[in-house]
Amino acid sequence: MAGADRPASRDWLFTAVAFQLTVALLVGGTARPLHVLLCFFASLPTLALLLMGARSHRPGWIALLALALYALAWLQLVPLPPVVWTALPGRELAVQVLEVAGLPLGWRPLALDPGAAATALASLAAPLILLVAVGRLESEEQRKLLLAIVALALVTAVFGVLQRLTGSMTLYDIEHAGAATGLFANRNHQAAFLACALVLLPALRASDDDRRAGLMALAAGLVLFTGILATTSRAGIALGTLALIVTPLLWLRPSARLVIGGVVLLGLGGLALLQLPALAPVFDRFATLAQDQRVDMAETTWAAARSYFPAGSGWGSFVPVFMGFEDLDTLNQRYVVAAHNDYLQLLLEGGALGLIAGLAAPLALLALAAMHWRGGVSPRLWSLWWVAAILLLHSAVDYPLRTDALAALIALAFATQDNSRKPLPAKAMDG
Repeated sequence: MAGADRPASRDWLFTAVAFQLTVALLVGGTARPLHVLLCFFASLPTLALLLMGARSHRPGWIALLALALYALAWLQLVPLPPVVWTALPGRELAVQVLEVAGLPLGWRPLALDPGAAATALASLAAPLILLVAVGRLESEEQRKLLLAIVALALVTAVFGVLQRLTGSMTLYDIEHAGAATGLFANRNHQAAFLACALVLLPALRASDDDRRAGLMALAAGLVLFTGILATTSRAGIALGTLALIVTPLLWLRPSARLVIGGVVLLGLGGLALLQLPALAPVFDRFATLAQDQRVDMAETTWAAARSYFPAGSGWGSFVPVFMGFEDLDTLNQRYVVAAHNDYLQLLLEGGALGLIAGLAAPLALLALAAMHWRGGVSPRLWSLWWVAAILLLHSAVDYPLRTDALAALIALAFATQDNSRKPLPAKAMDG
């Protein structure tokens, strides 16, 4: 194992990162404990190399920000004296339970369920390790990872279409069984993954005059967008359409006139797709948008978040806390596992710190956009910027980053854009 003075080809960091990313993408499509544990174990070789000083240099500002917020998040597990924790908003029921049981109030942490909080925080370790490690890779190594992601996305897009056509081959016994879920337990996450892969196509371009690469990218884009349509995910189709607009702009860098013409053509193409009977089930789901339960979930989560602010209820406590605020008239046999809005869930579980954490990523993304705009960076960095943007947008209506696969993807996207590193030559950045 090499230190900072060894050649990059001999320090095994790229191999460890590639292994960790592969495991995350293959088994991290669900938040089930076993899968989260596998992704954590897959991150240990990368962590060991980082601790041994592989390619050691000062982390970029994005990694430092993420690590600082992660360290602060553990403060929820620090025991507090009874006079402090009992005075926090939302602790009245906990106090009553202890008094009825005849138990002493004692010193207790901020988190209502310390075990759930520790588990939730531990599950974030793998993507954070990846965030630091990818930032230490060379540009060509990062490009190889992106190529592997797009290749896997193409395979899962085809796999998802087959799932949709056959109504079987779903990897998980879930509500979305028979739908185009690919390697995920949720069709929305499959769609988000394919949308990210679509916008990554310009990042793989080797030169501006490679016509063959353009044809291959066009074919890959059609496969990926077909896979997105097969999911019938409304948010996924919206994000996929956004990616379908952004990708040719990054690839061709056209004039404003061509951009307007392209948008018009895309709109006409969308109208044509509406007329195809085979796609009727896809677009019919948009007719039920008014019946979506996400609005009710958001209102309930917001009410709970206000009751526990500014301390928060504790990481990993969403399910029992949400149940305590649910409308009895809307209860059924299924329980809500997530708020379907990660920003509101962060606010509920983390309170003021959750609010800061929820704002940190979008604000960092805006800062990166300003840096890229002023610096005239390559299309690769803009592609990665859009990967992060797609996942953060999706987080407003779902919980994509609570899966290791998509958490790894956004970690890679942010790590490769960290401008605190010494800038690479333009040719190197273009692969």
